[in-house]
Amino acid sequence: NVRSNQSQLAVAILGRARRLLTSFDARPGDRLIAAIDLRGRYRAPFANWEAATDAPTARLRGDLEILPDIAEAGLAKAAKDISQGGIVGTAVMLAECSGVGITIDLAAIPKPGGVELERWLQTFPSFGHLIAAPPAHVPDILARFRCRDIAAAVIGDVVERPVVSITDGGASEVIWDFAQRALLGCSRPAMAGASG
Repeated sequence: NVRSNQSQLAVAILGRARRLLTSFDARPGDRLIAAIDLRGRYRAPFANWEAATDAPTARLRGDLEILPDIAEAGLAKAAKDISQGGIVGTAVMLAECSGVGITIDLAAIPKPGGVELERWLQTFPSFGHLIAAPPAHVPDILARFRCRDIAAAVIGDVVERPVVSITDGGASEVIWDFAQRALLGCSRPAMAGASG
């Protein structure tokens, strides 16, 4: 980016995939998995958790192969990288695109030691993904991340009711109700009636 005050680089990669993980294929009954590389640090003053710059190249390549391997093994069809919206915001995007709801147990979310949950929920990790998968495939998916020292845990469920809610110590709160309004406007046909 030659118009920036700092060096920036954007990269696009083209290729072929045998199977994809998309934001449009989470289904009620799926479990929601968060997989996040906690081997990093905050890049002050931003809310970015940086776990790639100092990592060995071979390790990064192996870590990046996990998601295509999950897709090609048929273990999951839906996933979304955790973006600037943080874990909950990314779950809202995944739910909307798939025309479903999601419940999240805040206590189950993997996080680095010494980081407050409130800050972590607003964090954009350099390697962080939400994956919706059938319950029978969850152990295999978790094992694939754990064997590469990437934290992975079931943090919730995909549900039919089109809301995203969080639970914490027994208390529950609806974060987003798609019957009230859309977020991205990328909903599946089942949610087309939601007001924007």
